[in-house]
Amino acid sequence: MGTPKSLTDRGFVPIATIGAGVWILLDILRVWLSSLVIVFGQEGTTPLQNVGLFVLVWFLAPLPILLLRFLVTQKTVERSAQLPVDVWFAVLLVGARLGLQGLSGEQLQLYVSSLGLAVGLTWLATIVVRMRRSLLRGFAAGIALATLTHTALGTYAVVWRSEVLGWVLTAVQLLLFAWVLARTSRVSRDDFVKQAADSVLCFLLPPALLVAVTVTAAPARAEAATGWPDGWAAALVMMAVALAAVVAGASSTPGSTPLLSGAVLVIAVGAAIFPTTTDEGVPGLLPFYAPIAQAVGAIALIAALSWADWPGARGRPPRANNASLAVFFGSLVFYAVLLGIYAGYTLGYPTDALVVGVALLIAVAAVVHGRAKDRDSGSRVRRSVFYRWPGATLAASAGIVAAILPQVVPLYATTDPFSDTTRTPAGNELRVVAYNIRMGYGLTGTYDIEGIAETIQRAQPDVVLLNEVDRGWFLTGGQDTLGTLARMLDMQAVFAPSNGQLWGDAVLTRLPIVETVGYPLRGYGSTTGAQALAVVVKYETTEIEVIATHLQSPGTEEGEEPKEPTLQAADLADIIIKRRSAHGRPVIVGGDFNFERNGAAWREMERAGLYDALFRVRPSPTFPADDPDKELDHIFATAGLVREQGAVLPASYSDHVAVMAVLRLESPLVYGT
Repeated sequence: MGTPKSLTDRGFVPIATIGAGVWILLDILRVWLSSLVIVFGQEGTTPLQNVGLFVLVWFLAPLPILLLRFLVTQKTVERSAQLPVDVWFAVLLVGARLGLQGLSGEQLQLYVSSLGLAVGLTWLATIVVRMRRSLLRGFAAGIALATLTHTALGTYAVVWRSEVLGWVLTAVQLLLFAWVLARTSRVSRDDFVKQAADSVLCFLLPPALLVAVTVTAAPARAEAATGWPDGWAAALVMMAVALAAVVAGASSTPGSTPLLSGAVLVIAVGAAIFPTTTDEGVPGLLPFYAPIAQAVGAIALIAALSWADWPGARGRPPRANNASLAVFFGSLVFYAVLLGIYAGYTLGYPTDALVVGVALLIAVAAVVHGRAKDRDSGSRVRRSVFYRWPGATLAASAGIVAAILPQVVPLYATTDPFSDTTRTPAGNELRVVAYNIRMGYGLTGTYDIEGIAETIQRAQPDVVLLNEVDRGWFLTGGQDTLGTLARMLDMQAVFAPSNGQLWGDAVLTRLPIVETVGYPLRGYGSTTGAQALAVVVKYETTEIEVIATHLQSPGTEEGEEPKEPTLQAADLADIIIKRRSAHGRPVIVGGDFNFERNGAAWREMERAGLYDALFRVRPSPTFPADDPDKELDHIFATAGLVREQGAVLPASYSDHVAVMAVLRLESPLVYGT
């Protein structure tokens, strides 16, 4: 029996099969990571060893299946044609993805996404035995498809969308996968001879996937960089990922030595995640060149993998079982790094070096394996990558157009802005909302940024003070929560990182912004960073200083009740006193303070000349959102601002509820006269 067309290394179907499967796997990975942090991990309160064991179970799940397949193929003599085993796992992958689109969070979401992850890894480990030359091309195409849709939708992932658009895009995704699966031919054991992909490439695929979703194919991360117009940094990353797919489409290896692509990969990943800058007074932000480094890294990643792709030379084709086990062991590298990143999140140590370490692993493997390939005249190809594939220019152009299109036609719009319901300010009245949004995840563990936007807009605020703002964090699915909220509410956004470059506090406003300053706060043993973001806005003729902050409880022994962040509150009070004495502006401070009324930390706010803007609605518990019994979220104001009204805005779109204060200027001040 000849080799079926679907098993050859040419044609659209094998590439589309891998590409669509990787695309689906990445969607499932977004849900699984956030469910791990929010539902199972309970935001770091679940013991780390329990999380490690839970995750390990799902990463080990493919091993029994691979061993069973090996035993069956060794003992059977049946050579009749059958569907490849990966097709059945592909069907299960489709079922898991479809199920996640219709679930509403909680434990079912956690376990369906966990099962989907295990099935996806098993599918990848089984399909590599019949994808000798199409594997890298399909892998790059899958990353490109996932990045394209994530960019075009403003990083509001389709898997979280319950409206018609979400179901339509999911249907397109799954129908593409079903179509290519339907074209898969039945095969016999003889048809798998010499069809397995290179084992080194197979081993590197899961680590490469981690580098891609964390850095090189992370459009939300790019949007957090300073100095870029809205959407264009993400578009640059998307264009680079499209060009990387072109590189994968060539049989030639880019450059004359693997050392170049490996070195560029490590340097680019490091340049994308290590440096920080101060922009308009706010420290710790990603610099302008970070998205450029991401884009270079996206191309270098696939170029390095192409040097690791050696589909048999000198008559030594890779063995099928070796290819499958290589994917499994590569998945364990993914697991180890993931657990290290999660441990850093819960214990409070930086983990960026882990991602650079994975990039270094890929680079070293590419150099070692690529140099052996380069010495083999049977596998070395000298032709330039851009001349190998007549369709390279067309493919690159299509990727660039797909990246730029959302900037011309607002495909990313999640919903119409709520600006049409904005009130007209009257009587010197200023409305302020403070909300800890928990990265956009509600009580059930689902991402519901539209619910958060609607909750805020009900108060018709002039200024919004946000905590736990996520701008593309790997562990919560890679959404730019702030960018999405700003578009929905039609407001300007100012972000200040407090724990790494992608997580912190923000201010949203429609008022003119005069000045921004960020103040990092000392940790005093806390595992999570804190800062105070001061934004000066102009309300009619008066400049008002609004400060968003999220104080953190100091370190405690295991089992001990959290302590009040009294020392951080004292540092914050000193900052407020200093700014009041220097400028004399009215001051509003709001956020999640992690202390209740009338304690030592509360008195520090009084020392700074602040008054409770919510005194008319006390007691006003804000945590936990489903049954609040702790007053942790507050709004304070100085003299000169009359505290007209306060309110609690109950909703289940975070683990906190929002609070709102209505303040009136006693006597408007005119500056600059």
